[in-house]
Amino acid sequence: MADRLQNHVRTRRERAGLSQQQLAATVGVTRQTLGAIEASRHVPSTQLALLLARALGCRVDDLFALPPRHGLAARLAPGGSPSSTRVMLGRVSGNWIAHRVAADATSAANGLLMETGGQASDAYTPVLPLDDPTQLEANLLVAGCAPLLGLLAQRVGSRFRDASMSWLPRSSGHAIDLLADGLVHVAGLHLSGGRARDGNRSAVKTRFRGRRMLIVNLTRWREGLLVAPGNPLGVEAPADLLRDDVRFARRDPGAGASRLLSRMLSSEQRSDPALCTGPLASGHHEVAQMIRFGVADVGVAIESVAIAAGLPFIPLAEERFDLVIPGELADSPFVGRMLQTLEERAFRHEAQSLPGYDTSSAGEVSTVG
Repeated sequence: MADRLQNHVRTRRERAGLSQQQLAATVGVTRQTLGAIEASRHVPSTQLALLLARALGCRVDDLFALPPRHGLAARLAPGGSPSSTRVMLGRVSGNWIAHRVAADATSAANGLLMETGGQASDAYTPVLPLDDPTQLEANLLVAGCAPLLGLLAQRVGSRFRDASMSWLPRSSGHAIDLLADGLVHVAGLHLSGGRARDGNRSAVKTRFRGRRMLIVNLTRWREGLLVAPGNPLGVEAPADLLRDDVRFARRDPGAGASRLLSRMLSSEQRSDPALCTGPLASGHHEVAQMIRFGVADVGVAIESVAIAAGLPFIPLAEERFDLVIPGELADSPFVGRMLQTLEERAFRHEAQSLPGYDTSSAGEVSTVG
């Protein structure tokens, strides 16, 4: 409900490097009781709240907060357009989470920031919901760079009345950070260099050591170099990006595109200034736009974006794009709705009709941890 006590216990515990069992033993409760507190299913007594604060080295106010009189109290996640007051809302581990949407995005948001000052932090920010908070309780927050997530979100929303999905365009590195920080339900990831899932599995196993995580395939695609029509500069390989006459549209270091390029260049080439001074693109589509409008000469993106923009494509690798889901959410109804949509014939047929995507393995599940 909109007026439930908000808490940061899980965030503070994980930041302190403590397991649920360790913190529970320290304050003298069972792991199940602590789990209920973190999920906002149980309100602790004053004494227990003080013990938790002492164990975590913070104030009680850092762990618990009342919602504002008007609207919802939500954690403001990093990313998105800093000037935007429109946000996507969802409830993760009992906490309301707000993600800024792009200032020029035409898709509907489901909340407005009531205080525009300040940056994303542990502090709660008042948000005016534009949709029924009861319905927003079942809104799935999914971060990732695959444009196909937008189609999946639309199909979930049109197919079901008891679940919805918001796509947050973020790089693989950023998406995994958000998932680890409890700011999204699902993260999209493409870090493997081929059809095998080992690259993604390894990254998930390392980042979420000891936690059970589900890895669900969304699609396979080819990633490579996008160049201007006619390839006037004769770009043929990653090494050509180091030439003085080539302007490179770079991505943030955590993006799958950046990691792919890093794998294909020698250790000396990776630090070349040409790769660090070009215009910074926020995603695959922006790479294509920079090349189309002459801001850059070449960039790394997926084949489907190159086809849509009418740009030549030089393939470098085939990759899997997987969805990473915490094991504790595997049986949640709104995650179930997303997975059900992913396996439906209508979604598969439409996705397969889009150039550059291979959804033959969509819905394939594996587990780590």
